[in-house]
Amino acid sequence: MPASYLAPTLIVAAVIVLAFVGMAFGWRARRRRTALPPLPPVPADPGEQLLELEALYLATTLREQPLERVVSPGLPVRAQAAVAVHAEGVVLALRGSEPLFLPADRLDAAGLATYAIDRGVERDGLVVLAWTIGDRELDTYLRPTGTADAAALVAAVQSIARGSVASTPDGNGTEN
Repeated sequence: MPASYLAPTLIVAAVIVLAFVGMAFGWRARRRRTALPPLPPVPADPGEQLLELEALYLATTLREQPLERVVSPGLPVRAQAAVAVHAEGVVLALRGSEPLFLPADRLDAAGLATYAIDRGVERDGLVVLAWTIGDRELDTYLRPTGTADAAALVAAVQSIARGSVASTPDGNGTEN
């Protein structure tokens, strides 16, 4: 490499390093800003199983802020998931993480959505689970493997949830 390329190469390398450092600090700040209290463990007996299916876990966001991804232990960026709806709540077994339990008394509702923070699909191709933990209101987005699975998942969660309307990213509620 000629000596005349050394200074521009070092400048470009420094800019790239600074960009990665900035992204790391931003991700760390998001993790602090969206920290959740610990989720309850999966009970030994979560009650009668109403439904089980495979889905793609897309994201969990703050309710009414669909672009604010929650970065918390146990909630990866994206993962394959086994979703089981039981009488006592929903078990999300995300690949690479410990299973999560969303108790029925914290499930506000379930509905259908067309897009999440980083995924757009056909109309009503996503399932959104609205739930709370502590003072945080959250929406979890799942992409079931089949369209009939989406309707079945919404119906099963609605049968144990305490509410009836789930928010959608476009700001409209979905009545179920």
